[in-house]
Amino acid sequence: MLRIPLLLILLPLRLLIYAYAKIRAMHKGLLLDLVIKSDFTEAPLAHGIWSYIKPAKDRFYLFALELAAALRASQLGLIKLKAVRVTIEAHSMGWAQAWEIRDLLQQFGAAGIQTSVYLLTDNRVSVFIASAAHKIYTAETATIDLSPFTHESLFVQSLFAKLGIRPQFMSVGEFKSAAEIFTRKNMSPAARKQTEALMADLEATFRGALRQKAPELGKGKETQLIGAHAAVAAGFIDKLLSFSEFTDLTEDETDLKAIDLYAVDRLIRRKTYRLLPLRRKKRIALIVAEGNIIESAESRPGTINWPDYQEVSEALREKKFSGAIVRVNSPGGSAFVSQLLWREWMLALGKLDPIVAEKTVKSKHKQHADQEKKKIPVFVSQGNVAASGGYYLSAVADKIFSTPMSITGSIGVVGGKFNVGPLLKKLGIDVDRAPKRNQSPPLSLFADFSPSQRKAIRDNMEEIYGQFLQDVAQGRKMPVERITPHASGRVFSGDRALRSGLADVIGGVSATLEAMRSELKLGARDTIELVILPIVKESLFNRSMLPFGLSYIASLADFTRPGVYTLDTRLLL
Repeated sequence: MLRIPLLLILLPLRLLIYAYAKIRAMHKGLLLDLVIKSDFTEAPLAHGIWSYIKPAKDRFYLFALELAAALRASQLGLIKLKAVRVTIEAHSMGWAQAWEIRDLLQQFGAAGIQTSVYLLTDNRVSVFIASAAHKIYTAETATIDLSPFTHESLFVQSLFAKLGIRPQFMSVGEFKSAAEIFTRKNMSPAARKQTEALMADLEATFRGALRQKAPELGKGKETQLIGAHAAVAAGFIDKLLSFSEFTDLTEDETDLKAIDLYAVDRLIRRKTYRLLPLRRKKRIALIVAEGNIIESAESRPGTINWPDYQEVSEALREKKFSGAIVRVNSPGGSAFVSQLLWREWMLALGKLDPIVAEKTVKSKHKQHADQEKKKIPVFVSQGNVAASGGYYLSAVADKIFSTPMSITGSIGVVGGKFNVGPLLKKLGIDVDRAPKRNQSPPLSLFADFSPSQRKAIRDNMEEIYGQFLQDVAQGRKMPVERITPHASGRVFSGDRALRSGLADVIGGVSATLEAMRSELKLGARDTIELVILPIVKESLFNRSMLPFGLSYIASLADFTRPGVYTLDTRLLL
């Protein structure tokens, strides 16, 4: 009610800001300068003073979304972007992340924007990204790795036998092979079959990308390593230059103003500044699920755990979101936490009816249940890996977006323990128990499973597996019978998951956001507000670093509380 009167009161000030923004937005042709190096984590954003000292410049999802925003702004004519120059140094980018950056570079090229790449590192992931560019440059001593895709695993059964450690593991699902490194000396036939299929899928995508740039290089698997001069002869590398020659050459060729992604962001903000923002922005939640899924009593940055993620469902309930995107980059972990988070998110998103035992009970959650919960669209974007528990979390989605090089699936259960009793005996350490008549506890590290314990644990794992299947089927809105053939613990590439019905669309996080815009029927120039969840509070000092409770006093400097991080999304057109 007060929005319009308040805007009218502030109109003179807004008019001055508007004029300033429009003047500062005037520019000539631009060359977007990108550098890919170091870590590219998918972790949530830190909160508190630590976030000011260590700003989030290494989050892949922010990098991809901002790059996609620059592309969209250029296509809409808001900025005069003529060229993109990419320098690739040593980095930790995975295959799915690389596929998304490569896909965006291809889109820049399709939009008539010249793209060039300089390779300061020559690993296969970097070569894969570079293959989308119009021009590729590197130094004379570079070596291009074109060897066949091979996965090597270490098996420690023989070592454990010598040490006196007896692995006690069981699994549900023929292909659930996570524990085989402890229980076997080589791959099982099922593990070999799924690994060979996965390697073949990844290699097919890699060589298909090479063929687009240099048809001869993408043909045979007999190729191993080629030097820079051979790569030039094959048409993959355009010129052999030093880095300074590359920057001078690209600037001379384009005669444009070189700016980075941050400067492009500021320019788009000025271009999209509105004199009277009468329409409210659509709010979209971006839930970032990165790392192993673990049971933990306290915050553990870099993992998916209850203390860090419990506020996500509450934020989804209390804040009015038009849609939600879940970015999953996790190999799985605790079945308990996976199912707990899946159900919490399904309830918060209005996709499950809450169970209320007593109608007379009045609680915060009961009040939420009493209110009519509007269902909102939920899309999942899978990163480098979304397997096992990672796929469990993916099953909240109306649509799952996966790249051809994502690793997903692995619907199964594995569990067990190590018996270190024989090792302790070798070291002269004896173990006793009381009462003697009772057998060792099931999870004791000093005894094998008894037959009755093995059966009880197997039954429990079967029950968890059944719940896993049921929840995936419910989340995917499919009959269990359709999921079961693909639920034997097998991992799939994103392409194969699409064919199996475990994924719906090929695309990265930027394509997922674009699809959400279409789902919400937003216009080409409508802006959104992207709220990133959860916020992990990283203390400036770890408690183990300072004695006598000084770390607690220092933590008081983190005067902000965990909440939500709102990305200034005027750039996310």
